[in-house]
Amino acid sequence: MNVLRFLGKAIFDSLKSLLYKWLVLLIHLFRLIVAAVKRICVRRKLPHWDKDATNEGCGVIRHPSFHRPDPLIYSQKYLLSLGLAVTWNNPDIALLRNGVVVSEGDLLPNTEYEVRATIWNNSFDAPVVGLIVDFSFMSFGAGTVTTHLGTTAVNLGVKGGANHPAFASMKWITPPAGHYCLLVELKWADDVNPNNNLGQNNVNVVAATSPAIFTFDLRNDTDRARRYSFHVDTYTLPDQKGCPDKLQRRSNAQKWKEIQASHNRSNFGVPPDWIVAINPPQASLNPNDEAQIEVQITPPASFTGEKAFNVHALMDNGVFAGGVTVYVTKS
Repeated sequence: MNVLRFLGKAIFDSLKSLLYKWLVLLIHLFRLIVAAVKRICVRRKLPHWDKDATNEGCGVIRHPSFHRPDPLIYSQKYLLSLGLAVTWNNPDIALLRNGVVVSEGDLLPNTEYEVRATIWNNSFDAPVVGLIVDFSFMSFGAGTVTTHLGTTAVNLGVKGGANHPAFASMKWITPPAGHYCLLVELKWADDVNPNNNLGQNNVNVVAATSPAIFTFDLRNDTDRARRYSFHVDTYTLPDQKGCPDKLQRRSNAQKWKEIQASHNRSNFGVPPDWIVAINPPQASLNPNDEAQIEVQITPPASFTGEKAFNVHALMDNGVFAGGVTVYVTKS
């Protein structure tokens, strides 16, 4: 009798353990199915380029025949992240009226202009068919709210080939008054470097009336309180060098050192005979708060001509929020 009880209890415990494990496995399987359905629903709501850029669960293709493009534009935030000096007068964004390039300082209110972007490809092997190009503008400053202008698409050839660079255009009717910053963003699903896809054109021209005074808006577009400081330099894009008669063999490390030396922000400080005052010198902003920053630039009495000053806003986490380029002029 004891033996039968022992065998009965053993069989009951085994069935109980087996059923419990099956129940746990079924619950786990149900959770996996629910998670998979959620991912599918989220993916269906994504735009085309974001949907294709979702690599979760995808295999990485590594084969000599597979090439990825790198569409790019002069991107200030990307270059600043590399420790290089920049100008906010973007060489790849131009404004035209009746087919003629106009200065950002000569824009008229309520007037139609053409915003033209020059787009490059850093790949010698992979072209881009139907590259999405977004145009927008924001009020003059750093981190301010953007207004969408429109979207177009271009075909971008390989580096050094046909359709390189490519040009994208968008019509823009200027707002009633004020200064504005133009933005051009490239969107491609399989981009080698998506960090160099956003370019800004943020320029102001002021007369040197001792001092030259201008203001810009600073907005905290992050999700936490930030403290901002400001850095000023006089960097401008250097003239392009011609091709040498004889090519010199240099390693990538040597080339990078030369680039760092020629675009080092510390080499373009404010001249000692100029005075730059920023009010307030620092700003603390909660998320979505804005502040107006005033900049006074006092030239020496003997100054005539034109000089560029770049004012950069740096967050307390070491990331540049944006900036403006101002041209001080005096005849």
